[in-house]
Amino acid sequence: MYATKPLSAFAGHPDATSRPLPPAAAEGGCSGYLAVKSDEEGTDETRCWGLRSQPRVRGLPFPQNRVVTVSDPALGKYADAYADAVVFVPVPGAPPSSNRYYAVLAAGKHRGLVRACSREDDAATHCFCRCVRDAKPRPFDPADVYQQMEIVPNRGGFTARSVAADGLPYFLYRSKRWLAYASRPKHFDLAEALGLNDPLRSRSLTTPPPATATATAATAVAVGRWYTPFFYIKEDGVPLKAQMDRSTFYEIVLEQRWDEAMGGEASKRVLVGGSVEGKQEAVGAAASARTGGGSGDGYVWFSAATTTWPAGQRVGVHASLWEKMVWEEQRGGWVADEEVGGGGVRKTMSGGAGGRSVLVERFAVRRLDGSVVVAFDFSHVNKIN
Repeated sequence: MYATKPLSAFAGHPDATSRPLPPAAAEGGCSGYLAVKSDEEGTDETRCWGLRSQPRVRGLPFPQNRVVTVSDPALGKYADAYADAVVFVPVPGAPPSSNRYYAVLAAGKHRGLVRACSREDDAATHCFCRCVRDAKPRPFDPADVYQQMEIVPNRGGFTARSVAADGLPYFLYRSKRWLAYASRPKHFDLAEALGLNDPLRSRSLTTPPPATATATAATAVAVGRWYTPFFYIKEDGVPLKAQMDRSTFYEIVLEQRWDEAMGGEASKRVLVGGSVEGKQEAVGAAASARTGGGSGDGYVWFSAATTTWPAGQRVGVHASLWEKMVWEEQRGGWVADEEVGGGGVRKTMSGGAGGRSVLVERFAVRRLDGSVVVAFDFSHVNKIN
């Protein structure tokens, strides 16, 4: 889960990039900042290739609401043919000054995949020339350090080195000096997302609603807002290309509301599509105890509990993101029910709760068009008014 910062906050302020992440972010994992370039910040130098005109990027960090075209001028007339259009996504958990990124391809047949580094073992010497067999782009995997690159400014341009000690970046990125040009994509933009508003959340956690209040979704208050790259969410049956085109980033909003306590509520609910009652799918022995369950592909899967939901509409949330949500809830005082087989929970609230309200916090995962992919309700059954 990433908060946003304006790109201007980093320009001329080295301390802003070197400052470590807040303790809450570091402890929760899967956190970082997205640099957002506004239209008012200017365009710098512009280059023109054919019908395209793109402003040149001269400094770090790279903006995440722009597609960055990587071009090596040493390739001459072939520079355009070998250029890469990518979205540079910061590696979570590291300060912006680390300049560590995933280069996610934003165009071509490999759109949605991550540029990966080769290994030293993939290099060979032929006729006094060192040749490297470049690795093919592959799906995002946070455990794969060969997908991470450190971008280094060099002579007015950039070069890259692998975060892995024996890694070799793709030939374009390991060039001694490549240039970067930014273009504003039509299919995504990022609004302000400041992360968790702790004072507002704490006030709601400790202050019950008026006795006459009727808690409904309409009275929900947003107390946190983040973004997450599309590869942390899987919409079953949707190819990576189509998913990236529709929503390169997903918005995650933490909302609070007071619901009428009907009795027998579970402490956790899943709403697929934001409205259809769902459930966490059963997992095998490989599930992670820390995340409360995960499948072998690194994602925790949720599906509708009713057969009326369209077939194949399952949603996967990467285990690290799911862990962050659960951790944030536990930090706010949420207590999980006892897990039972198939991802269900033992209901703990007793009946006869008329006239009382229970605090509910919802993590809603939304596409950039505002549609809800999945929502998770966490009932704080220990906070009853």
